[in-house]
Amino acid sequence: MINSAFVSALSAVAALACTQVAQAQSVAQFYKGKTVNIVVGSDVGGGYDLTARTVARHLARHIPGEPAIIVQNRPGAGSIVASNYVYEVAPKDGTVIGAVQRPIPFQILFGDTGVRFDVRKMQWIGSTTSELGVVVAWHTAPHKTFDDVLKTEMIVGGTGPTTDPELFPRAMNSILGTKFKVVSGYKGQAQMVLAMQREEIQGSGNWSFSDIEKGHPDWLAEKKVRLLLQLGLTKSTHAALRDVPLIMDVGRNNEQRSIFQVLMGMKAMGRPFFLAPGVPKDRADALRTAFMKTMKDPEFLAEASKTLGQIDPLSGPEMQKIITDVHALPADIIAKAREAVKAPGA
Repeated sequence: MINSAFVSALSAVAALACTQVAQAQSVAQFYKGKTVNIVVGSDVGGGYDLTARTVARHLARHIPGEPAIIVQNRPGAGSIVASNYVYEVAPKDGTVIGAVQRPIPFQILFGDTGVRFDVRKMQWIGSTTSELGVVVAWHTAPHKTFDDVLKTEMIVGGTGPTTDPELFPRAMNSILGTKFKVVSGYKGQAQMVLAMQREEIQGSGNWSFSDIEKGHPDWLAEKKVRLLLQLGLTKSTHAALRDVPLIMDVGRNNEQRSIFQVLMGMKAMGRPFFLAPGVPKDRADALRTAFMKTMKDPEFLAEASKTLGQIDPLSGPEMQKIITDVHALPADIIAKAREAVKAPGA
């Protein structure tokens, strides 16, 4: 009979050997012949999806081992479904990247149900840009300036209670007294655009300006849409936005501006990509490096100039600092921001 202690010793030696082999494997050796999945927390056709697919076509060249890259869509709950999947369920070996909506790093502050991830433990890879949003009215709507939204109800589309097109109109209603009426239930921005054209809704309480600039430049030239307000921390100097007020400037006092500073911090996150905790550091570092190299890749930039607009990337460490700073804000400001974006009935 084989001694049980001897068997245990052999098992321990085997486990140690396997660990040493895994540790000795280089990043290039690991990724060679592998497939990396980018899990997009939005529906097909919107800005987040287009960004992820554009990045996917170029990222592999900069990852040691040059793995294949595919994109999978897991929409739901403003990217909470996708974030939970990448954080909890997906392999933690560096073969799964989350590409989620920008409010995700702030969900835990707003008390959203269904969140099963800690953004402080996520390994942030980077973002293609800081995002400027705009309040948009279709040309047949009666609203010609932002002041009109303070006087007359404006029907806007929504893609879920935790997404920008619903968060920001609710916040403006609460803080400024605007009269946005959000019609929820649209799968994504593309569906909301169709609804606006059909005049089911009058506009959007948040639409990424880069999406309009690249996807519908004729609408800007032909005045098919009116840009009523810029949503961001700093005002754009783009010609189409020169006379459009910034939300930070319409705040009536320091408290309102402080709350908007919290909310507009989400805009700085742009188009965020992350890895789950547990992915080995050398692979996470390699993916961060590959991401930033992609952001400077001439082939990527040439394609992005036609489809994504301006590329102004944020590195993983820069994203982590934004998240850390927001989590360190005074509790009363966070509480007021939470109350401002609270969904009806929440």
